[in-house]
Amino acid sequence: MHRTHLKLLLWTLILPLLTCTTALAQERTLTGIIVDQSTGQPLSGVTVMVKGDPKSAVVTDNAGSFTIHASNAKATLQFSYIGYEASEFKAGANTNASTPIRISLKKTDKSLDEVVVVGYGGLVKKRDLTGAISVVKASDIVRSPTNDPLEAIQGMIPGADITKVSGKEGSGDSIHIRGTRTISGNTGPLYIIDGIQGGNINNMNPNDIESIEVLKDASSTAIYGSQGANGVIIVTTKRGTSGKAKINYNGYMGTNGFVQYPHPREGQAYLWLRREANVFTGLWNSPADDPKIFNAGELAAIAKNQWVDWPSLVTQNGLRQSHSVSVAGGSEKSRAYLSAGYYGDNGMIRFNNLKQYNLLLNLDQDLNKWMKAGVQAAMVYSVTNTRSADPYSLASTATPLGTPYDSTGHIVVYPIAGSTVMSPLSDDRGPLIATNTSSATQTTINAHLDVNPIKGLNFVTRFGANFLSNRTGQYFDSSALEEINNKYTYATQTTNNNRFYEWDNVLTYNKQIGDHSFTLTGLTTYTQSVKESLTAGGTGLLYSSQLFYNLNGAPNNRFQGSNYIRTNNMSYAGRLNYSYKGKYLLELTDRYDGASILSAGHKNYNFPSAAVGWRLSDEKFMEPANAISNLKLRFSYGVAGNSGIPAYGTQSVLSVQQMGFESVNAPAYIFNPNIGNAALGWELSRTADVGIDLGLWKNRVDLSVDLYNTNTDHILLNRTLPPSLGVSTTFQNVGSSQNRGIEVGLNTRNIDGPRFKWLSTISFMSNQEKITKLINGTSIIDGTDAENNSLLIGHPIHSFYNYKKLGIWQSGEAAKAGALVFGTTPFTPGTIKLADLNHDGKISPDSDRTYIGSQVPKWSLGFQNTFIYKNFDLTVYVLVRWGQMINDKVLGRFDPTGKTNNGPEYFSYWLPNHPSNDYPMPKAGATLSNYPGSTTLQYVDGSYAKLKTATLGYTLPRSLLKKAFMTSLRAYVTCNNIFVQAKSRLIKQYDPERGGAEDSPLSRQLVVGLNVGF
Repeated sequence: MHRTHLKLLLWTLILPLLTCTTALAQERTLTGIIVDQSTGQPLSGVTVMVKGDPKSAVVTDNAGSFTIHASNAKATLQFSYIGYEASEFKAGANTNASTPIRISLKKTDKSLDEVVVVGYGGLVKKRDLTGAISVVKASDIVRSPTNDPLEAIQGMIPGADITKVSGKEGSGDSIHIRGTRTISGNTGPLYIIDGIQGGNINNMNPNDIESIEVLKDASSTAIYGSQGANGVIIVTTKRGTSGKAKINYNGYMGTNGFVQYPHPREGQAYLWLRREANVFTGLWNSPADDPKIFNAGELAAIAKNQWVDWPSLVTQNGLRQSHSVSVAGGSEKSRAYLSAGYYGDNGMIRFNNLKQYNLLLNLDQDLNKWMKAGVQAAMVYSVTNTRSADPYSLASTATPLGTPYDSTGHIVVYPIAGSTVMSPLSDDRGPLIATNTSSATQTTINAHLDVNPIKGLNFVTRFGANFLSNRTGQYFDSSALEEINNKYTYATQTTNNNRFYEWDNVLTYNKQIGDHSFTLTGLTTYTQSVKESLTAGGTGLLYSSQLFYNLNGAPNNRFQGSNYIRTNNMSYAGRLNYSYKGKYLLELTDRYDGASILSAGHKNYNFPSAAVGWRLSDEKFMEPANAISNLKLRFSYGVAGNSGIPAYGTQSVLSVQQMGFESVNAPAYIFNPNIGNAALGWELSRTADVGIDLGLWKNRVDLSVDLYNTNTDHILLNRTLPPSLGVSTTFQNVGSSQNRGIEVGLNTRNIDGPRFKWLSTISFMSNQEKITKLINGTSIIDGTDAENNSLLIGHPIHSFYNYKKLGIWQSGEAAKAGALVFGTTPFTPGTIKLADLNHDGKISPDSDRTYIGSQVPKWSLGFQNTFIYKNFDLTVYVLVRWGQMINDKVLGRFDPTGKTNNGPEYFSYWLPNHPSNDYPMPKAGATLSNYPGSTTLQYVDGSYAKLKTATLGYTLPRSLLKKAFMTSLRAYVTCNNIFVQAKSRLIKQYDPERGGAEDSPLSRQLVVGLNVGF
């Protein structure tokens, strides 16, 4: 390499890390504050940039302040903000950082100049968008105090169905954009964090996020090809600014222990279920017969009134807190943003806790007039301790009798005298009894070089690497709940080391010719993923103090295993954006993807898309319609792909097993249960989208509506094979599905006065999905879990297949019940009434099981209202999810004997003198599975409306802030999961957003927070 070229390369790599450079004579730093013209209040989130230089854009902070670097001595600054007129300011010879500029923005109907990120560094004004893209800004992301960015935007994105999957510390979310189209692999969206894949949005500090863009239609996601088949979420973090350093603190603290969980039976409610179950056998007729059905220990506890509320003993009022400090500043050429955060959550379960530490550094460096560079480094470290055994299930089903603690306050392992049933508190005796600890470190490094050799031409090369290292260690004493059956000590440790690399090269050319505007983009992107894991464990450990750190101390049943997975993707893409007079818009995109995960000859595929837009509001014939401030029609069509199968899933792989011949070990090689399929190809989705954007009365009403239809072919499925083949499964392209729906986003300024404001946001979606075709033309009934995993033609992928429960057979229906049989057994009053779908007088699995519902809601709605009076603000958010069914495991906890397992106190069961249509008649010696159709009891309409969040805040006036040397201060109190109303009367004391699982229910939270700027 020539020495001159070598020097240039070295300076290119080193200069982004420098913190200061020498400014050119004509360069200057400009500072200022932007306020509302009518109220004088500062405006945060205003975009400020040097005219003609989009890369210079900065955003005002909470105090409305900005600092921007201008390379031209007489630069013109442009200001844009949704709901306000765009404004310009031409810097004079005497304008500099020591004389701050004061800009007043006027509210207007021109809310369409806000810049939206569209992928691979593309920036498009909102007015020029042709695709379906929703944007959430920083001010909305931090409105709800949470450590989970997705939970923070729940209900704000039309078309994005976001639900909280667990109340456990550090748990994530389930998100589907425009429904589910695929069966195998990841059904969630692709996340792009500062231009790079492979990051984890769940562990990001929400205070570091500048904006979140959600790309939904094929035109918007096409630039990401197959990786964007399920939608794309682009996360942009905050950057540094030139000038005086700005310091911000954001923190909150509160409790999260108000658990919503059904209370189990105690006292007479518990006694009578046990007694009624034995009335059927003739064993019990009066309390004098109690010794026949209760053991001596239970009778002694009943006599002493030793009833135990186990759920209250395994739970606590946990403490949740978050603290984040950020510093943004820099010189004229170097800008930096540094933030550090801590999040701690002592959970609702004793000894459950999470500690997470975040660190983010963004550096931007101007190398010269035509070259810039930047580096981002982020690190997240977390430690999580959880109970391995599910305490809610144990506590809610345990016999509510005995003595949980002895006279010295120590836990009694067997609380009922003479019983061998362990206490749900057994693991609370300390970490040497049960330990389940996970630690993880995720490091992301992202560097880019931005070159503008000539006007209109821009080249960006970006390299990113993501490293994840985690370790999970478990230790269980022989007296731990996990070892309730085995009764020996057990320890295991699993470590994972994952690496992800991405290298992007993007060339963009902008050209304006008269009324014609062109933007051409070409790119290449290469990604590589490597995953390594190692697991080891054993039993019979002699020293509990070593926990899982010395597995050599496990002399018995030792085991170990390791794994290595590597995948690569190489892609090429091009995009054309064309605009004529700003009214007629066209976008063409094409991407060519190659995935190593697929079979030879099927690895590569082409994914094109096209979109057009027409801004009718700019036409002359619309001038008489004064009420319409914005009207745009959009249409897009495109193809996306999915290669979502496990690595090596197309191959037949050998595995080794150790065999013994007398005392000699010998390896044996066998095929893995999954057999390869050399013909496996891409799953393809073709999507058409029709949209309309409408603004009324100077955009006081801003409406966006999209109708879409997606047809997916060659769906990938790991299909079960006949046992006679010697292998169990294979991946195949088995069928087709259809997703169609409507999504509506509505923003209104209902009252917009100088002292009082009322703002509303409505997000609505309705998605209808169904399987339209399967191999052999018939539904696929899963042989292991038919109720939950069957694929039914004409219904959503996530559907439930079961009998239809009509209630309970009543005494007056004895003859009718007896005429219907299950196998050879007739039904009787007090048993579950099932629908005889083919009217043959028999209830059979083949003819009478059918589609009973789906996890997919018929519609969902997010409704947020913000009220501002002087310095006070109140935000109330309501979430509605309607028309879905859930598999409520709590409802399946009915024990007809009343002895083996306890259950919720509100369960209403059938008795001859107390008819009910909820649960069958109790019977001693029976199990719930003895009742035909017992699994139908736990499938229920999961529709609900929830008052999700309410926040009351107060912002200190600027006149008082100056005296305290602060730029902003806001205090607030927030309540989460305040109230939920389920449609079904069977769902009580339980938040159905959890989806029916009984472990880790959702809780109510109350937090107090503070935002301070200096």
